[in-house]
Amino acid sequence: MYIKTEVMRGFNRYRENLRMHDGAIWSYNTKVATISDGKMIVPKWYSQTTSKHINYAASQLGLKVIREYE
Repeated sequence: MYIKTEVMRGFNRYRENLRMHDGAIWSYNTKVATISDGKMIVPKWYSQTTSKHINYAASQLGLKVIREYE
């Protein structure tokens, strides 16, 4: 059985520490958000640096950020 997986995608800024893979946003080695129905779902609060990563990725992908913890 073949399962289609999304190729890992990097971003121009934060090239070393930010990537998208299999419908999720990864900052460093931590999964920080999930992409679903045209939205970026963030389950908990993250540091200022990680928040910058999340917001940058959302703007590059044209997604609205939904913070579940608020």
